[in-house]
Amino acid sequence: MNIPIDIMALVLLLFLMLTIYLIIIIVFLFARRKYKGGLIETVINLIICTVGFLLVADLALGLMYNYGFRIGITTHVAFKIIAMVFLSIGGMRFFVK
Repeated sequence: MNIPIDIMALVLLLFLMLTIYLIIIIVFLFARRKYKGGLIETVINLIICTVGFLLVADLALGLMYNYGFRIGITTHVAFKIIAMVFLSIGGMRFFVK
């Protein structure tokens, strides 16, 4: 079963997502400098770390070319799960306070 995939379109969409992640991280790094201390800085750090894990997850899709589909998708899904767990644990901390 061959599924025709336009690889160039997928690569361009991946670069678009990576660019968006980098823009989000840069914006929140500047915001963290402006809002030092307190709850706002904690939320900004939580967002930066979550977006960082999502960035690494999408970068892991580049492993498919060298290491195969299974390794690339496995690391992609693993880092997405880590990002979601990090976000949920960070969110629960705010409910506990």
